[in-house]
Amino acid sequence: MSPPGFASVRKPHFDDILEDYRGFYLGQPDRRRPPGDVDPDRSLLIGDSAPDQPFALDYRPSLAVPSVIYLSTTADPEWLEVAPNIETLIARLGT
Repeated sequence: MSPPGFASVRKPHFDDILEDYRGFYLGQPDRRRPPGDVDPDRSLLIGDSAPDQPFALDYRPSLAVPSVIYLSTTADPEWLEVAPNIETLIARLGT
């Protein structure tokens, strides 16, 4: 189940990715370094930390309090949790 209004917001972010690149951007689940992947139906891209390193709100843990994840491309591409919620991210950034 997608959060309300996600169908119109997420479409340009994930649906237009060429099939050859979908695996790179979507990742694979990884229990050692969660989440490893991103679910286009339960996430919202909010920016880029560098080229090909988007970050997103991940609504899988909670529709009310999404976690913050980013696509790490230092080795095998994988989505990593940066913060359990946006408030924690802002506090860590010192803003």
